[in-house]
Amino acid sequence: MKVKDFLQRSPVVLAPDETIESAARTMAREGVGTLIVAEAGRLIGVVTDRDLVVRGLATRTSVDARVDSVMSMDVVALEADSDIRDAVRAFGQHAVRRLPVLDNGQIVGLVSVDQMMVVLAEEFGEMIKGVSAQLMFPHATDPAPVPARVG
Repeated sequence: MKVKDFLQRSPVVLAPDETIESAARTMAREGVGTLIVAEAGRLIGVVTDRDLVVRGLATRTSVDARVDSVMSMDVVALEADSDIRDAVRAFGQHAVRRLPVLDNGQIVGLVSVDQMMVVLAEEFGEMIKGVSAQLMFPHATDPAPVPARVG
């Protein structure tokens, strides 16, 4: 399974010269907690609702300050054609909940830990159906299960 298979919506992108207030309003309007900051379609950072609070509000930064003053830089990103195991490793190695997804350097989406867990749980659910069926209805050549003894 590829990372691009987990993309559910277009990323919400804003320019680095947008204000902190504009970023907060965009998050509210779009119903997201992370915005990708980009210039000419190229990723330069991300800003989360937590960034706005911890780096903005808590330090009394003006709401008119540029969003690039509170964004996270040196962002870990994934290629769209990366295997999902690469995403699992990235989430395990970095203290992030969302990762931008790129296709030849262009931003195509954002994948979250929560989203991956839901999709993978569904995949495991499908896999378990077959395993459960085999346990409940073994093949004729399989040895019969030994009944449990009570007492």
